[in-house]
Amino acid sequence: MNILIPTVSPESVEALVFDLGGVLLDVQLQRTLRAFEALDIRGLGAAEVIDGNRACFRDLELGLITQEEFAEAVRRTFPAVAAIPDEQLLEAWNAMLMPFDVQRVELLRELGKRCPVYLLSNTNLPHRIRFRESFRERFGGSFDELFVRCFYSDELHLRKPDPEIYRSVARQIGTPPGKLLFIDDNAANVSAARGEGWQACHLTGGITVTDLFEL
Repeated sequence: MNILIPTVSPESVEALVFDLGGVLLDVQLQRTLRAFEALDIRGLGAAEVIDGNRACFRDLELGLITQEEFAEAVRRTFPAVAAIPDEQLLEAWNAMLMPFDVQRVELLRELGKRCPVYLLSNTNLPHRIRFRESFRERFGGSFDELFVRCFYSDELHLRKPDPEIYRSVARQIGTPPGKLLFIDDNAANVSAARGEGWQACHLTGGITVTDLFEL
């Protein structure tokens, strides 16, 4: 396995840790924003939804509320949707998730034969139910089985870029932080990982994860 990242020495990497959305699975936030607007939920953007600046989205991603409580929190926050059922709100919330890419799935399978591969994702139960189902329908089997272990923010009750999430994950993996290579599309998450001693790559500028490895 050759790691095509100039700042990384391949021989120093003992395990790979991938982000999910924007790295292994494309996410189109505008699809969810349009779906919300169709329900008369307006004025949302990436800061509220992705960065967790709105409590109902942050609390869902931290596992502090159930998906039913999330739907109720959305109805309280946006009175225009007070009569919209849970299923419709969750469908709009999940609209951002795109299908899995075959090349990226094949890359994960090949990388897993060469070194330990982990997942570290800010995510939530409705999204996890949907992307696991999408993976199973397209590829068969379990998405989580592509990894030694999946670390999900709502199960850890921690979100990137909180430094504690990197400390916790490194302890649980049992590998020194300097020997972990983390790949994420969010600059703040990458910076926080480096601050905890991890090697990290910011996936940006049209580069995809398949461009980073030569098998």
